[in-house]
Amino acid sequence: MQPSARGYTGLLPPDDPTLPDPHRAMLDATPDCVKTLSVDGDLLTINRAGRIALDIPMDAELGMPFLPLVAEDLRAAGEAALRLAAAGETARFPGKSSATGVVRHWDNLLLPIVDASGAVLSIMCVSRDITEKVLLEQALEAAIRRETLIAEEMRHRIKNLFAVVSGLIALSEKEARAADAPGTATAVLQDKLKALSRASDAVFAQRGASGVDATDLEILIRSVLVPYGDSCRLVGGTVSVRGDSLTTLALFLHELATNSVKYGALSASGGAVTVVWSTSDAVLELRWIETGGPEIAAPTERNGFGGAMVDRLVRAAGGAIARSWLPEGLLIDLRLPTPA
Repeated sequence: MQPSARGYTGLLPPDDPTLPDPHRAMLDATPDCVKTLSVDGDLLTINRAGRIALDIPMDAELGMPFLPLVAEDLRAAGEAALRLAAAGETARFPGKSSATGVVRHWDNLLLPIVDASGAVLSIMCVSRDITEKVLLEQALEAAIRRETLIAEEMRHRIKNLFAVVSGLIALSEKEARAADAPGTATAVLQDKLKALSRASDAVFAQRGASGVDATDLEILIRSVLVPYGDSCRLVGGTVSVRGDSLTTLALFLHELATNSVKYGALSASGGAVTVVWSTSDAVLELRWIETGGPEIAAPTERNGFGGAMVDRLVRAAGGAIARSWLPEGLLIDLRLPTPA
């Protein structure tokens, strides 16, 4: 069991910071970094663990200022703690070292050593390795961030689901009013919802019966856009997409279709979307063209959570997105590497 930090002060004569050999041997046996500093902040003594942590050779002379040995981003905290200790108060500050090639985190406790009158003679600094605790805290914070992101995405997807259903209801009512309508608006809507369910299965099942992690781009696009019927036109050749590109494209197309139902061409009775794609030098070039929707008087800066998420996915895959808000409708160009 490690001794308490205050227990180390009993090994130091209060009027002499040098260490007798038996005491030095005891301090060298502890994994804590134990140092004695002058009131001015010079390093007077240090045990073996401290020399290793601060990359000080075992035979190196001491007497150098202590603060330059502290990690630069934590030096201000160390300076403030040293001032408090020199004034007779116990202080602490976080530390960090990487002399062994591995980043270690430390809790530095500064204890003033005083004489009978209370005057500070020197300062003991005990540094305890808290790397495991810090890493656990960082992992917990990362997990909380991931959970927060998942919750935000869930809220976004639920909101989009209502928007998609609302748009599908409008499309179903329009189709049901046509002279050759196959049935009531309810029946048309049911067919579209079933198609949307099939599309979801087709898009996100990345491995089929063959076990090949790939699908034809046209099948992918049709599976996403089939609920919108004749309002969407596809133009392009045979292109296979796989892996992360499959997921990125599925989310990209779903987000564009959702936004179009909310704000763009698919929200208008005469609106249409054309998707054109080709490949060149292992790069997929896909263009999304909206026409016949609400007039765009000026470019919009709107890019909600879903758009930002898709942008991050595309950038992470090495791709790029360019948006143009033309008077006749939105134009989006996507460039995405296509791994072999």
